[in-house]
Amino acid sequence: MFDTENLKKMHKELTELKLQERRVSCDIRTLVKANRMIDFYQAKKLNVQRQGLKSEIKNVESKITPNIIA
Repeated sequence: MFDTENLKKMHKELTELKLQERRVSCDIRTLVKANRMIDFYQAKKLNVQRQGLKSEIKNVESKITPNIIA
């Protein structure tokens, strides 16, 4: 189905996406902890970005290990 080169690229992409998602989640936690007055626009923007990254992660994971019903 996939050659090893494509599989390596997809694993690398998955790792990078997970790292980006962790950074955004950390930014959200920092924003909430640091400010008594939360910038809701910035928090919403970060949350939308995080949700997009989660969606991309699921897409790449499904390509690497497809759901096969036997």
